[in-house]
Amino acid sequence: MIIDGNSLSLQGIFEELKSPTKLSLNSESVQLVRKSREVVEHILETGDTVYGVNTGFGKLANQRISSENLRQLQVNLLRSHAAGTGGYLSQKTVRLILLLKINSLLRGYSGIRLEVIEALINLYNNNLTPAVRERGSVGASGDLAPLADLALPLIGEGQFLMDDDTLQPASEILKRHKLQVVELKEKEGLSLINGTQVSTALAIESLEKIRDLFFTISATGAFSTEVMLGTDTAFRKEIQKARNQPGQIYAGELLYSLMANSGYRDAHLDCDRVQDFYSIRCMPQVHGSLYDLIQHAERILTQEANSTTDNPVTLIDENVIVSGGNFHAAPIAHTMDYLAIALSDVVAMSERRIAAFQETSQSNLPMFLMQEAGLNSGFMIAHVTAAALASENKSLSHPASVDSIPTSANQEDHVSMAPNAGHQLRQVVSNSSRIIAIELMCAAQAKDLNPQYHLAPASKAIYNLIRLEVPYLEVDGPLSAHIESIHQIVSSGAIAEIVAKHLEEQS
Repeated sequence: MIIDGNSLSLQGIFEELKSPTKLSLNSESVQLVRKSREVVEHILETGDTVYGVNTGFGKLANQRISSENLRQLQVNLLRSHAAGTGGYLSQKTVRLILLLKINSLLRGYSGIRLEVIEALINLYNNNLTPAVRERGSVGASGDLAPLADLALPLIGEGQFLMDDDTLQPASEILKRHKLQVVELKEKEGLSLINGTQVSTALAIESLEKIRDLFFTISATGAFSTEVMLGTDTAFRKEIQKARNQPGQIYAGELLYSLMANSGYRDAHLDCDRVQDFYSIRCMPQVHGSLYDLIQHAERILTQEANSTTDNPVTLIDENVIVSGGNFHAAPIAHTMDYLAIALSDVVAMSERRIAAFQETSQSNLPMFLMQEAGLNSGFMIAHVTAAALASENKSLSHPASVDSIPTSANQEDHVSMAPNAGHQLRQVVSNSSRIIAIELMCAAQAKDLNPQYHLAPASKAIYNLIRLEVPYLEVDGPLSAHIESIHQIVSSGAIAEIVAKHLEEQS
């Protein structure tokens, strides 16, 4: 995979994470890196005071550092900023952080030597994963603590997270792979730990899952509409066009398409059920809003993956170094907060459909989806689980980005909290996939309780997939393992793949 600081796409990132390759550099970016370093060397020759080169950091920016201590300053920076806590990010997440960091440094604004970037590439290409703590970043000045964990192994300190989840000293692993310890020069430690790469990695990983969840929950909603003898009238394109919202138009077309050739739909044509409850009828509007936000997030995160987010930056044409605030992860924090809010709202409709399955007036099915309700409680408590998860999502959807807190003796007085937004979004995604799993189980049970009609092709494929793992429930039994089995199917993207195949056949 050739990287140049400008051309990373989300699809390319997703493919790289699934099938890792070796990284190599674009010749133009190599020249930019060298020219950027020349700017730093020029500043050192002039003796001008420049933040991060010959000063302290944060509130200590006014402290001039003597020339003989400038390189020790960079080592001290990595050591002091490695103050994270909690568990460790997964190897997959750390590889993504590494990829994003390398790509950012190649843009020619960071003043770092090519040798340091090549050392990072050696870690990536040798599948060596620095042990990076999950907690400790406020998302400005960049993701300092976790990126310090990422950088420490370059100087022979810190640890690597191994395939078996054990930790090994970086110095030993570098020797085993015959990799040299890097001696940092002026500004390089700051360039390594300043940036939004941890926040961006969390956002990209969640976005990949949310894209799948959009198609999965659309198919789930269509499936539920069928087996509750709902109508697809509200999904007609003429209604969506009248609203003039692109996401809604797309979501409505998708739902209408998913219900085509359904015997349940055809059975509804001559009945007197004119309108369904909102969590069926308003799916195009709510799902469509999420789709629009996904499109927005794809643009923001693609741009961020190809951005310079450290400070200060070198301006090659002017041969100067200037301070700014590109480390502030507000665009990423806001984007993740938007996604958490929208996804929580979409799956709140799923919870309402699960609730509708539990009683006869809305579902037209036996209470709690059991033939002998009373003796059997059926899906009663599965709905309680969905309600608990949906309620937790509401708490997690409080925007992390509005919860700034001053740090660094009030020098860094407004921070993004993007990592917190990332951790919250991860949990919302996990909760949401389980809510969808419960709805899918209910829909499959409803199909077997009302078998006289045939499902639409996509719903039929989903039903068959569910029945490979979860049987029709004639009597009560523990549901936890069944929920987790379907959750694994949802998380794998298998249902999204069914929708993708359906759309290919329709085109």
